[in-house]
Amino acid sequence: MKKMDVAACKAACRAVFALGCFVFIQLVGARDARAESPGKVEGFELAGSLGYTLASRDWSFNDQKIDPFGALVGVDFGYTFPFGLRLGTDAVYGFGRTIESTNWKGEVSSTHASSLTWGASLGYDASLSSSLRFRGAADAGLLVFFDESGTGFGGYVGPKLALIWQYRSFEIGIQTRWLVFYPGALQAGLTAGTRF
Repeated sequence: MKKMDVAACKAACRAVFALGCFVFIQLVGARDARAESPGKVEGFELAGSLGYTLASRDWSFNDQKIDPFGALVGVDFGYTFPFGLRLGTDAVYGFGRTIESTNWKGEVSSTHASSLTWGASLGYDASLSSSLRFRGAADAGLLVFFDESGTGFGGYVGPKLALIWQYRSFEIGIQTRWLVFYPGALQAGLTAGTRF
């Protein structure tokens, strides 16, 4: 199972690198297109995300080690005011992974856990050019994780950073979010969506 996690992490890193190359090429080679169709910052935005989460240390729930994050998918909805202030909400599902653990008696067991986060964000979109934006936000919300033995609840807060490239109403970018709780986790991935 660890080989699959390493492969998923490598695939996510390659995808982020490819997206970075794509954005760089677009910024260098599409100046005329940007001048003809400047990006709109004000309005509603709906985006999906795909990424991976790394926990800062092992989690335990009901005397079992768990990793409720792993690969993730999410959706984000928000509104940006003309002066750059953004209010939003997002939901993220973490597919988790199976962890083997040994208790004090020497018995080995495996547990698969997954997670769901839902929260709100308050942020600011700063225009770097007519089609490139930098977003900084503060997130807070509810974390729910599931395994074979039950359901656990918690809360999280943390900063979120994103670099977003926009062409007309379409936008694509990379984002990262630090979930601050014990023990904490870092989410990173791609985001793409539309502004209307």
